[in-house]
Amino acid sequence: MSRNSPQLHCNQAWPLVALLATFALGIAARLAQYLSNRSLWLDEAYLALNILGRDFPDLLRPLDHHQIAPPLFLWAVKLAVSLWGDGEAILRLVPLIGGILALPLFYFLAQRVLGPLGAWLATALLAWSQPLICYASEVKPYATDALTAIAACALVLPLVESPAAARPSVRRLLLTGALGALMPWFSYPSAFVLGGLAVAMLATPFLRRQYRLALRLAIPPALWGLSLLALYAAVLRPGLSDPFLRTFWREFFAPFPPWSLAALYWYLQAWFDFLVWAGGVPFYGLATFAWLAGGITLWQAGRRALALALVLPLLGATAASILKLYPLYIRVILFAVPPTFLLIACGGEAVHRALSPHSRAIALLWIALLLLHPLYRSLTVLSSPLMNEEVRPAIQYIRDHWQEGDRVYVYHGAAPTFAYYAPRFGLDDPTLYQMGRASNGDFTVLQDDVARLPPGRVWALFAHIYSFNGISEQSFLLAQLDGRGTQLDRLETQNAAVFLYDLR
Repeated sequence: MSRNSPQLHCNQAWPLVALLATFALGIAARLAQYLSNRSLWLDEAYLALNILGRDFPDLLRPLDHHQIAPPLFLWAVKLAVSLWGDGEAILRLVPLIGGILALPLFYFLAQRVLGPLGAWLATALLAWSQPLICYASEVKPYATDALTAIAACALVLPLVESPAAARPSVRRLLLTGALGALMPWFSYPSAFVLGGLAVAMLATPFLRRQYRLALRLAIPPALWGLSLLALYAAVLRPGLSDPFLRTFWREFFAPFPPWSLAALYWYLQAWFDFLVWAGGVPFYGLATFAWLAGGITLWQAGRRALALALVLPLLGATAASILKLYPLYIRVILFAVPPTFLLIACGGEAVHRALSPHSRAIALLWIALLLLHPLYRSLTVLSSPLMNEEVRPAIQYIRDHWQEGDRVYVYHGAAPTFAYYAPRFGLDDPTLYQMGRASNGDFTVLQDDVARLPPGRVWALFAHIYSFNGISEQSFLLAQLDGRGTQLDRLETQNAAVFLYDLR
């Protein structure tokens, strides 16, 4: 074939075209979700109220409303709102930037550890992952957790794979240590990533009895450990002792020892939930097979330190979960998605390579099956961005139909979003509203709330509804309101609603 052959140029061009298309769709989906400007939901509103209500030093103190977030993330968002205002788009700007920056950085990382097909496959999985798309537009640190995990791997993996060949200078090791030491202050779970990288980096020289090299390589982990101790003492300790959070997360703490069938099922379900709801890969059987194939491929190729580095972050989080220090819940383990995708892509590439000599069609089908659902869901976000609790239109409706003498009853699940939006609609005068109380299953509390409402026009605002023993608190409150008066109007939005009553 001639060097100037059109077919040759086509064969050389398609990987670049595929990569650019992957980036374009991933970025477009993140921008579409961001520009949909959905209302803040309960957790976002709680964190936003902390950011807006405190100055920079105060953000180092334990946060209100049982919130936990790393200081540098809070400062970055605080800086954005200080410069450009406190609207939803500005509050979500840091996660958006983190979500977009993750794509080229992850491709750079994947290129260093995988072949061309594997690097593209890993990047496509990350770019088209619906959870990562959505969390890139949320006032929480989950998208930046994933970005920080990628940055940590990109920083340290060269030392993990070939520490002796890299011949790192003390200056480079100190720089690696200093950069890594900043990461937990920006992303708490980066501690699991750095811990896994440290074990993988030191394992090879120790096993080979290269103790001088091991001592030299211990410089970065030592700096990381000192940084973590300072972070724990200065910021983390009060939050980790919060009894509310321990109770809230208890069903996401791993059972131990896992000798019973129920305990084993818990771990299996947690793994599948991680792939589906954190990774956005619903074909979890195929993904698990590819993940195992990736680990075996690396192990057999003598790249055991790399395999350890990619597996240990999630194992570290599991160990912390067993100790009841960290929940294995979807959004807080988003940091483990990039290392997991690298292993899945490695296995996907290995299986494709094994199938190609027998049937290129089946080999391509294998790759297509891994990517089919993430591609579909990312395309869906372009046309129909995901919504959560659309409280803003409900409060706007109250404002547009407000009459002199009206009052608002704010259901306790809508309290944080109301606190954020009320000043924007002129409803922040305490004489205009009554905050509902949490019943915790005691419905007489809700009865008393309704009994204390004054006669006349009352708007009842609902979001983030709780249920106890199969009974929805919203349904119970509406029944109580029906007993006291007549429903005049209503507006139901996505997972939020407002009802107007004339109470006797």
